[in-house]
Amino acid sequence: MKIVIPALSLEKGGGARFLYQLGNALVDKGQDVEFIIPESGCMEWPVRAKITRVKKLTPGCFPSADFILPNFYPTVMPAWQSQQGRVVRLSLVYEPLCIPNADVSKATYYIGAPIFTISQWQRLIVLSQVGFDSTVISGGVDPIFFRPYPKLSVQTGRKTVFYIMRGFGYTWKGNADFTEACIRLKERLPAFDVVIVNPEPGAVNPPFPHMTRTADNDREMALLYAQADLFVYTSYYESFGLPPLEAMACGTAVVTTDCGGNRDYTRNGKNCVVVPPSDINALTESMYRLLINDSERQSLADAGQVFTRSWTWQRTADQLLSALMGI
Repeated sequence: MKIVIPALSLEKGGGARFLYQLGNALVDKGQDVEFIIPESGCMEWPVRAKITRVKKLTPGCFPSADFILPNFYPTVMPAWQSQQGRVVRLSLVYEPLCIPNADVSKATYYIGAPIFTISQWQRLIVLSQVGFDSTVISGGVDPIFFRPYPKLSVQTGRKTVFYIMRGFGYTWKGNADFTEACIRLKERLPAFDVVIVNPEPGAVNPPFPHMTRTADNDREMALLYAQADLFVYTSYYESFGLPPLEAMACGTAVVTTDCGGNRDYTRNGKNCVVVPPSDINALTESMYRLLINDSERQSLADAGQVFTRSWTWQRTADQLLSALMGI
């Protein structure tokens, strides 16, 4: 099956990460996958599919295909107008809720193409906003990299909290909430370390002692997840939210906000702790409880790792192929 995926960029970010992992999983299943990417777009992932660079995404740059999967609103109309294959509107985020040009992006849901979403929460948003149901294609993890490694605390005797600190403009990521929670925690529990990754240059530098690390590939990111005793995720809304799932796969306990898309895999009190978005008190108390309670933290970590074993990108590819064949 020939599948074409137009993408503006494959930078380090959740949506691009989803596309690259999906593309690789489809290739592993013997599918003929081709990414069409403008020359101005980044390429920061080890994609095994064919990559074609073009000056600009236009209808004329699309090869003949069985299916074309536009996945962000500027990629939809060029794919639709190309008439080179069956278009399926893969929605990684419902754009009208979070970007300008809401009318322009919303119109791309009315072209008559089938819609795929990436969580039940996002499916319900699209259904309520545009009146069309969609098929859910879940995200996954790569068990080759995202697996347990020895904890830093075994050597240091100090618990480690890991957090992904996004750059300016990512206001929905809850950076300020995490910062305030850590400031409060340091007053009650001074002997813990905070490790932070900044995916974007110029990210916020929190006003408390911390260590900043880089993660240029999946293995480096997996090590940061796995070496921590606790991973914290503070987004207000996410279409899926890969990081908590990846942390679970690495055998690390998770405190996450209820950000919508992660409801498909989070089970409060069973494989993680879920708190309301922007509730700093609940966030602080949950972090404190898991940092001082080794048995509860380990129980959640063990359950999370077991839960994620079936959540692979191969499963994602199977879901996609099954849905495509059913159109």
